[in-house]
Amino acid sequence: MNKIPECLIHPVSIKLLRQGHPWITSDNFSNRFPRQSEFVIAMDERKRPLALLMHDPYHKNVKARVWSTKFPFDREAQHFTASIQGRLDLAFEKRIQQKELKERENYYLVFGEADQLPGLFIQRLKDRVLIQFYTGFWNRYKSIIQTTLQEVFPEIRDENVWFQLRGETKELQKLPINSQDQNRRDEFHLSEFGIQYLIRLGSSYDHGLYTDMSSIRHHLSKFINPGMSVLNLYSYTGAFSLWSMKLGATNVVSVDLSPKYIEWLQQNIALNPDLNHTEHEAMTKSVDDALDELMANNKSFDFIICDPPSSSSDGEKRTSAIKAYKDLLEKMNKLLKPSGKLVIFLNTHQVGQEKFDRILKDYLTELKLNYKMITRLQLAQDCPTLKGFPEGSYLKGIVLEKQ
Repeated sequence: MNKIPECLIHPVSIKLLRQGHPWITSDNFSNRFPRQSEFVIAMDERKRPLALLMHDPYHKNVKARVWSTKFPFDREAQHFTASIQGRLDLAFEKRIQQKELKERENYYLVFGEADQLPGLFIQRLKDRVLIQFYTGFWNRYKSIIQTTLQEVFPEIRDENVWFQLRGETKELQKLPINSQDQNRRDEFHLSEFGIQYLIRLGSSYDHGLYTDMSSIRHHLSKFINPGMSVLNLYSYTGAFSLWSMKLGATNVVSVDLSPKYIEWLQQNIALNPDLNHTEHEAMTKSVDDALDELMANNKSFDFIICDPPSSSSDGEKRTSAIKAYKDLLEKMNKLLKPSGKLVIFLNTHQVGQEKFDRILKDYLTELKLNYKMITRLQLAQDCPTLKGFPEGSYLKGIVLEKQ
């Protein structure tokens, strides 16, 4: 093995790395890492080795990810393949032992940095597996990852293994590709808490069900009672709507601007004959327009779920979710019954939980709305988080009760 280059890193990166942060982002130091080097040894200001880094010169923002802080680093690099297998085995075993996952056919087998596999995410989707890379570094290790996976789960056939290169930049946003046939398109059903969902692989960037929200859906069941009316804003393919109907809600309204997702939602309802489709209404329009229409028709709800994208565009301007909440809160309040509950989500690491709490409190005070915070919602179960790594805690929510 060639000698691993030793490179100074930015003073801020040194501080963050010592606090447990696993990324080295783009700066004047990381942009000078030798482009052809697979690994880099991070050095502090006194040229002392700090960490073995997985190098990704082609990623727009994250130039390297911490693989090990255990010295000697050349030995860690030499045993890299064995370490991959060991860390995968450990992550798989954790999920096998989690009793909470028995009620659903969709869960994460690997959740990136929190499982010490930076930028690598693996979802079990019934008898399929979706392996997602958030760094191109993992491309050269695809066969090792797949082989290790199938050694632990021999029931997973080659044709049911999918790969996807994802990320925040458009260059990384690719459709899932089947490992055997790149032109394959796959549609199948899986069960989450007794509800059937249509999953599509190979035809869309997203496959139709947000697995990282599964534990939160289950947690919210304590707030949804039979006979309740539920409004699901930015509904996507309707998981929260179907879950509410399963729990006995008798008036469920789903709102999404995308005809494709609303049609997908309707197909999901049709897959579940035990759900009364007459109790559900779909509105294919913007959330603002839907809220205005519902207010004009004097509608009211016991429970409102709002899970906007981190930013959205109306064709003229782009608005972040946190800024949009001021107007949304005022309108949702008019539709919420006394003692009703709002579930407010934010899906970005750029605003932490404390800041999110503070901004919502300021909005409520400014709007003179009286709400009590019941609980916070966050990633859990098969989606662990890592201390010192706020980017990994991207999903957050709050349950508010109208006073």
